[in-house]
Amino acid sequence: MRTMKACALSLLIAAPALVSAETPNVNPGQWEYQTTMTMSAGGQAMPGRTMKNKDCVRQEDVTDPDLFGGDELKNCEVSEMEQSRSRLRYSLTCPGPDGSPYTMSADLKLQGDSMNGTMTGDMQSPMGPMKMRMEMSGKRIGETYLG
Repeated sequence: MRTMKACALSLLIAAPALVSAETPNVNPGQWEYQTTMTMSAGGQAMPGRTMKNKDCVRQEDVTDPDLFGGDELKNCEVSEMEQSRSRLRYSLTCPGPDGSPYTMSADLKLQGDSMNGTMTGDMQSPMGPMKMRMEMSGKRIGETYLG
């Protein structure tokens, strides 16, 4: 779950800051996210899983390029990057734990107080080729309170 949160937050906020001086259309505050993930491996589909979480997005999070994956994605290569203030599309190739590569592609729409998008992934597993798909949505639900 921590990896999912880091991945979603970095994809939504920090990746645009890496490729453009234009600020992404994401308003700071308290955000609520919903992600539905489906997977298949070795020809077998696994039941989908929906996860919800809340997180604070600060102004510095919107413009801090160090958030792009941190240590988890440091050895990854970004390709096919297309970015505007309100949209991000890209592909990412990373080495898997066993050394075999995995790829992720994303198409995200950023709309100030809301976002939605899709991520897909392909990798090798002991059960054979594995495919993953995530449908993501998020909305700003208020101000961030630091207690």
